[in-house]
Amino acid sequence: MINQEYFSARYIVEDYKTVHENSVLIVNGNYIEGIVPIETISKDSKNINDLGDVIISPGFTNAHSHVALNSVKGLGYGSASALYDVMWGIEPALENDLVYKLSLLGMMDAISSGTTSINDHYFFADSVAKACETIGIRGFIGHTIMTEYGPWTGNEQINQAKSFNSNWKNSKTVHPIVAPHETSTVSPKILKELSNYALENNLLTHIHLAQTQKEMEYIKSNFKTSPIKHAYNLGILNEKVIAAHCNVIEDGDLELLAESKAFPVFCPTTHGIAGKPMNTNFLSELSVDWGIGTDCSGGNDDYDMLEEMRTALVLNNSVAKKNFIKPKEVFRKASEENIKRISGGVFSGKLSKNQKADFITVLINTPRMLPLHDVVNNIVMCASSKEINDVYIDGKCVLKNSEFQQIDEQAVLEDGMNALNKIFVKTGFDKKISEGDFL
Repeated sequence: MINQEYFSARYIVEDYKTVHENSVLIVNGNYIEGIVPIETISKDSKNINDLGDVIISPGFTNAHSHVALNSVKGLGYGSASALYDVMWGIEPALENDLVYKLSLLGMMDAISSGTTSINDHYFFADSVAKACETIGIRGFIGHTIMTEYGPWTGNEQINQAKSFNSNWKNSKTVHPIVAPHETSTVSPKILKELSNYALENNLLTHIHLAQTQKEMEYIKSNFKTSPIKHAYNLGILNEKVIAAHCNVIEDGDLELLAESKAFPVFCPTTHGIAGKPMNTNFLSELSVDWGIGTDCSGGNDDYDMLEEMRTALVLNNSVAKKNFIKPKEVFRKASEENIKRISGGVFSGKLSKNQKADFITVLINTPRMLPLHDVVNNIVMCASSKEINDVYIDGKCVLKNSEFQQIDEQAVLEDGMNALNKIFVKTGFDKKISEGDFL
């Protein structure tokens, strides 16, 4: 009981359907012990943290991110392909130190909007993981593997991925995963080998699936089927697979995805801008519980899960004939379902006994939040990053009164911009921007 702390607040959201008023969240070390009425706690206790007129809420999990790929903000909306020209255009210039600095920049954005866990897929995964430890965010991290095309390919990438998984398997905040890029950039042989490796080592697989028309055309040309059917035929889809996008499809694809029990991740802003949202209505009809992620710059220029929750709700309901969703359901996905699936059921995303102390506080007395008639609805429909006041991850305070506690914010911003400038000079992107190549 030595490490026991009490966090009092006007409201505490235990889960999407349970809200406590004038209560105390009890934390012991990095675990939650429970929620009790404030009058049951002695006023003389020295370990009470009175957080004031705020909502204590579970933090959000970003189910699909590339936090280091914030370097191409604003460049993915012209005639150049956001993936094949813009992202792949800068990635050959990446180095460990540059990815570390850019990762911190992306993580600052994520934490500022209430994210406590990320499911990240990128090159130089060691650097992303080190950034997680520096800033304090919980990371489910995979080293991107490609065997065909792409900026980084070959057996060396597979070896790096396996070394990463081995080196970080005992970390408290970093949870390794297996991260093949997608069906057109990884050979069938390696896709099957990686799937077996993941299952043998009790690791989740995080893959882009049915993401682009180019992927569809490649798989059609080479395997006479669609990307989802190709993955299904290879036997690599199962309940331990996180499948991002799943939005370029043909008849029968989503039924097979549902049968496999894989977890499809909707990236609302990226999908909406591209005009091809994942068919969340049909997935719901198939009883598939889909997740939500931000994706990255070039398709979505921030890591704000508050924004993604609202966009998911709007895009789903704007085309729905049935299977309308409500704010509380979107909250459940971002706070509970994402982390439950990405952790393999280890975490529930609820502020309940024996769960990790990953929580945020949301300011109440702001023009965006008042009047407050329904706490969870207001978080989803009203809150912005300006309302996120504190962030606790694994029982540690990462953000306090909107100020980062474990990093020098200004130094991270300066280092990130210096890293970006180095990449742009090396790739010629500085000249391409000035010459209007991305307009």
